[in-house]
Amino acid sequence: MGKGFAAVMIGAAGALAAGGVPLASTAQAAGPTLAPHEAVYALSLARATPGGVVNARGEMNYKLENTCAGWTMETRTTLDLTYAEGGEMATQWEFVAYESKDGGDYSFFVRNKRNGEVDEVLEGSAALAGQPPKGEASFHKPENDVVPLPAGTLFPSAHTLDILRAAERGERYLSRTVFDGASEEGPSLVTAFIGPPLPAGAEATKGLSGPVSNEAGKALLNTPSWRMTIAFFPPDDREDLPNYEVRVRYHDNGVAQEMVQDFGFFSLRTLLKDIKPLPEPDC
Repeated sequence: MGKGFAAVMIGAAGALAAGGVPLASTAQAAGPTLAPHEAVYALSLARATPGGVVNARGEMNYKLENTCAGWTMETRTTLDLTYAEGGEMATQWEFVAYESKDGGDYSFFVRNKRNGEVDEVLEGSAALAGQPPKGEASFHKPENDVVPLPAGTLFPSAHTLDILRAAERGERYLSRTVFDGASEEGPSLVTAFIGPPLPAGAEATKGLSGPVSNEAGKALLNTPSWRMTIAFFPPDDREDLPNYEVRVRYHDNGVAQEMVQDFGFFSLRTLLKDIKPLPEPDC
């Protein structure tokens, strides 16, 4: 589940098709830019299959900071699940990553806790080079391992920008290979179906975005946007059904709103509670 949260919030997504985008153009092409910001989302149960999850409650805190040479991303999530047979599970999930703006370097740390006990720790780094970019990811935890990253792989921020540029061009479908470090399985194949453009100030879907009290936060949401459905598959998967799917409204500054995360047997409503911009560095 942690990987689903990471992918949505930091734009992890799938693979470039054959003959993909060159590294420099992927990371630095003109067009949308990411707005450094901090956001808080309330998590609640949207749907569940009978006999499974009957209640879900939690919170997700997301932060994106501009470091001049790159981006730092941090997501901290708590989620409490109650099951039909009476069992409960408390999950805490932490994701921290750094990505260079040239799209070539990436480092990550993931820690999952279940009912107060550490369930998983992932830590490592990755590098991409060439046109189209390819490389490898080196895991240092839970044990040393090297995972190849095929030609056309993107890191999360580069993928977010790629989706936003495609949306601005009027494209309705995008498929990319993305590595975020949130799973030992390596990169994911991610497809995005992009809806029609929404003008700045378009009304939010009821129940998927709460009132934002501060004016600076409101300004982040008063921008053009697109509703999208993003599906996540293993890179070599040939099945029709994804591992999970996210419906989200992305603004042209990378801010995520109106999110529903669908894991098959249940889905989570992810309501934006608060958002504020973070300072831009003096580069």
